[in-house]
Amino acid sequence: MMRSILSMLFIMVIMSSQAQTDGGIQFTQGSWDAIKQLAKDQNKPIFIDCYTSWCGPCKMLSKKVFTQPQVGQLFNDHFINFKIDMEKGEGPALKSQYKVAAYPTLIWVDANGNELHKSVGAPNADELLQLATQVLDGKGLAALARNYSATPNCYTTMLQYIEALNKAYDKQAIGQVLQKYFTEHKGKELLKEANYHLIKYYLNDIYSPTFKWFDKHQKAFKQKYSEEEIEVKLYQSYLSYGQSLISKNTVDYEGFERYKKVLNKRTVKERNKIIAFVQESIYRAESNWDAYIEAIRHNLEMQYYEADNAFLYYNWARAIGLSETAASEHYLQAALWMEKAFEVSTWPLQNNIVYLNEKLKLLKKANTDAKSIEALTKRIEQLKRQANNSQ
Repeated sequence: MMRSILSMLFIMVIMSSQAQTDGGIQFTQGSWDAIKQLAKDQNKPIFIDCYTSWCGPCKMLSKKVFTQPQVGQLFNDHFINFKIDMEKGEGPALKSQYKVAAYPTLIWVDANGNELHKSVGAPNADELLQLATQVLDGKGLAALARNYSATPNCYTTMLQYIEALNKAYDKQAIGQVLQKYFTEHKGKELLKEANYHLIKYYLNDIYSPTFKWFDKHQKAFKQKYSEEEIEVKLYQSYLSYGQSLISKNTVDYEGFERYKKVLNKRTVKERNKIIAFVQESIYRAESNWDAYIEAIRHNLEMQYYEADNAFLYYNWARAIGLSETAASEHYLQAALWMEKAFEVSTWPLQNNIVYLNEKLKLLKKANTDAKSIEALTKRIEQLKRQANNSQ
């Protein structure tokens, strides 16, 4: 009797499954337990699309990639496909279970929920098919981890595992693998091309003995490899480490003080610029909008930002616009940045209008006078007509 009831539930789940378009991936709706049971009954692994409602690349993936017939054929034939918002229902629990930290995250698991493979980002159709084939061929992240555990001294096996971890955005696991490897490979041996490859692409811990040796002996690396490449690696590593001290609205202040001392001690090139960028991000995390605006003005005056960039102006303004605690003068400054984004953007006019729509929202938040609101509204409507007529 119980089996019959379960079968009927699974039929209902399948009937509720909707292809996003004809020929695309069919995502099955239902509880996580029901999805796993269905996978057991059909002897198939599960594909999970982890998304959020605000994630732009997630929407692009759903609209442009999941809908393609060749993608739908492979995924519908070989997987139980499950799409879930990580911020609703069972989403937060699955986010914690599978350590989802960015969106979109694509995960393949077996019918018991054991992870087979993970990839962060929005692949195109060919890349997605390649990922799925990798799982079906038994070459997913879990399999690569087993291979690495069995032959930890094989460079090729280790590199394949690191590359997969990088696509899964698992920086912690990469750090552990590199720490073990560089315990046995150090000093002048780091100058070998295979070891430099690991440093260049995957080593980001500025406190690790290997990175310190790399920095201290950068002249030797520059003699053997591209000087510009070495400079970029050092700059990006120090900057990204500083940014890693900030998590949403939390700042590791003690870590930041230690970080500044290290940059000064090592005489890092462009250290003032790097520290200024990290400090700007700290003010943003603190919602310290007076200091944030002043920091951006200072960084512009110092020409730390190389050229007018619409995306930068948009992001600066957007940070303030999302705040409910900013003052009118902060929203007005953000509105000026949105106008600047509109001016310098190289997008087509119909795309650029989004900046003015955002400016309008900011002016309303700043309780700007009705005349200014009306003027901008009329301007936007006029530009929309102009964009439509030019198509």
